[in-house]
Amino acid sequence: MKMSDRRLTRAVVLAAGTGSRLAEGGDPTPKPLRAVAGVPLLVRVLRNLQSVGIKEAVVVVGYEAEQLQRALRAEPSLALKLSFVDNPRYTAKNGVSLVAAASFVDRECLLTMSDHLYSPELVRRLLAAELPQGACALAVDRDIERCFDIDDATKVKMAPSGLITDIGKELSDYDALDTGVFRIGPALVQELAALLAQRGDCSLSEGVRALADKGQFFACDVGDARWIDVDTGPALERAEAMLRVFGDNLGDEPGAGAPAVIDPDSIETFAPSWVRAAQPYNEDHFQLANQSKVQARLMSNESPYAPSPRVLNAILEAATKGNLYPFGQVELRQRLGAREGLEASNVVLGAGSTELIDVLIRTFVGPGEEVLLSVPTFSMYEARTRTVGGVPVLVPLDEEHEPDVPRLIRAVTERTKLIFLCTPNNPTGNPMDEQALRRVLRLGLPTVIDEAYYEFGGRPSLSRLLAEFPNAIILRTFSKAWGLAGLRLGYAVAHAAVAKLLTRVKVPWNVPTLTIAAALAALDDVAEFEARLTEQRGQREELVLRLGQVPGVAALPSEGNFVLIDISRTGVTAARMVDELLARGVLIRSLATHHLGKTWVRVTVGTPEQNQQFLHGFEQVLQRARDAERGGRQLTPPPGAVSLHHDAE
Repeated sequence: MKMSDRRLTRAVVLAAGTGSRLAEGGDPTPKPLRAVAGVPLLVRVLRNLQSVGIKEAVVVVGYEAEQLQRALRAEPSLALKLSFVDNPRYTAKNGVSLVAAASFVDRECLLTMSDHLYSPELVRRLLAAELPQGACALAVDRDIERCFDIDDATKVKMAPSGLITDIGKELSDYDALDTGVFRIGPALVQELAALLAQRGDCSLSEGVRALADKGQFFACDVGDARWIDVDTGPALERAEAMLRVFGDNLGDEPGAGAPAVIDPDSIETFAPSWVRAAQPYNEDHFQLANQSKVQARLMSNESPYAPSPRVLNAILEAATKGNLYPFGQVELRQRLGAREGLEASNVVLGAGSTELIDVLIRTFVGPGEEVLLSVPTFSMYEARTRTVGGVPVLVPLDEEHEPDVPRLIRAVTERTKLIFLCTPNNPTGNPMDEQALRRVLRLGLPTVIDEAYYEFGGRPSLSRLLAEFPNAIILRTFSKAWGLAGLRLGYAVAHAAVAKLLTRVKVPWNVPTLTIAAALAALDDVAEFEARLTEQRGQREELVLRLGQVPGVAALPSEGNFVLIDISRTGVTAARMVDELLARGVLIRSLATHHLGKTWVRVTVGTPEQNQQFLHGFEQVLQRARDAERGGRQLTPPPGAVSLHHDAE
C-alpha cells in the first residue's frame, strides 16, 4: 500500500438533515447551527478541517438551507472556500446527500458529518494512512468502551488486513465504531449512485459495504483521538463537558490540551441530565435532632428504644472480626426465609430497604421508562426513580386515603416497568386491601410491596402471595420495629428467580458483619421484641385518642409506628407547627413536600414521656394560635426558635 500522491485540500460536509432527535428539547435551531459551548456545531467542524490544511469545504444543505448558508458566510473565523450543494431530498438517507455533491468528488477528498465533533489529530491520522490506489478509508475507534451512546453508534467489522467486512448500527459482532470521518474518491459516489438508481434511496453504510465487498474500503484506527456524535440532547451536554475539560480541539495531541486549572463545576456536566437534576436527600432534620435541645426525636419513624443488651453484646463480639470481609449473610438469609416458610434463595439483603429500593429500580427501569406510585407514599421511590432517568407516574390516593386501583390500572402503559405499593402506607398508616392488591398483581408487572411497618399492624405478612404471584416482591426493614435504623439492614423476599436477578445488580459485601450479628441476635431476642412492640402499639392508640380530642385536629388511625395529623382547621401551617415544636424540644415532620399539602404533619410514636412532651407542646402551639387570632395578631415564633428547611424528604 502507498500513500495518496495528492495532498487532500477538499472536504465534503453533510449538513442536510433535520436533526429531529436533537430538536426534541424544543430548540428550533437547525442542528448544524446548534451551539456547543457557544459555537455552532458546523462551525467547529469547519474550523477543525481548516486547521489540518483543508482549503475548500463543500457543504451539502437541505433543511433550512438558506439559514445555514447565511450563517457560514457571515462567520469571520472561516478562511475556507465555501461551496454549497442543495439536496432537496434531505429527509432521505445520508447517501443521497453525497450523491448530490458528486461533481465535487472528482478526486480524493475528506467526507465528514456536520454533527460529529473530533480532534484534528483524528483527521491527521486518517490522512496519514497508507491506502491502495483508488481505495477509501473510514476513521474508526477501537476503544468501544468509551463510546457515549453505543446503541446509536454505527459499528464496524474488520478483517485482520484492515479491510472493512461489514458496517451498520445493528451489528452484534464488531471490532470498532464509525467516527463519521472518511477519505473517499469517485468510487464511493459511483456505488451510491447505482444503489440510488436501484432502490430510490441509499445510505453511506450501504455504499461502504458495497465497496468493501470489492476490497476497496479500509478502516483506519484513530487511537486515542477524541470524538463524539452530537445527535441528542444528552450527547450535546457530554460534548460541552469534553470541550470544557479538554479545550476547543478536544485535547488534540494525545495527553495534551487539558486546562492548567480544572474547574470542579465542569465535572458535573459529565453526569447524565437526570442525575444533575436530582436533589440529594435533605438531612437537616437529622442534624437538628442530634442537638441537645431536642428531647423528643419524633420525625423519622425510628424506634425510641436502644438495642437490647443481647444485641449490643453480639455487636461487640462481631467487632473483634472487623478486619475480615462480612460473613454470616447466608445464615441470616436462611433465618429470614424460614420465618416466611421459604429458602435463603428467596431473600436478598440490603443496607436498609432504601438500598434495595435503589437496586430494584436499577434492575428494572431505564431512562424514559415508568414507575407507578400511589401517592402520598415513601418519597424514596420517586427520588431514586429520577436518578436513573426513569419517570415517576403519580396516582393520588382516593378520598379514603386508599390506593385508587382503577386509576392505577389505567395509568399502566407500555413503558411501565415497576409498581411500588407501601402497606401500611407511609405516611397515611393504613394497610392496603388484599383483594385490591391482587388486582394490581394480576397485571403481571414487577410489583414491590413495601412492608416496612407491617409488624406494628399485627396482620399476617403478604409474603404468602409469592406462591401465587412470582411478580410480587416483599420489602422489609430492621429500622422500624426491630430498632436498628443506624445499623442499616433491609431485606427483600421474592421468587428465587427474581432474587437472583437482584443480586446481579446489588454490590457484594453491602451489609457489614456488625449489622448481621445484630440482626441475628435481635431475632433471638423474642421476648424483648414483643414487649417493645406491644408498648408502641399501645402508645400509638393513646396518641390517636388524645389527638382526636383536640379541637380542629384530625388524627388518622394508623398501623405504623406514626400518626398522620390534619391541622387544616387550626389555622396553623405544618411548617409553623414543626418550627414551634422544635423550639420546645420536639421534632416532628411536615408533609408539605410529600404530595399532601401544607396542613399535614406526622409524628413518630415515642416513649410515653416523649409522647406526653409532644402532646403538651402541640396543644400549647394551638393555644398560642387561638390567642393570637383573638387579638388580631399573627402567630410569631417563640424566642430562640429555629426554622427547619421544610423541603426535607
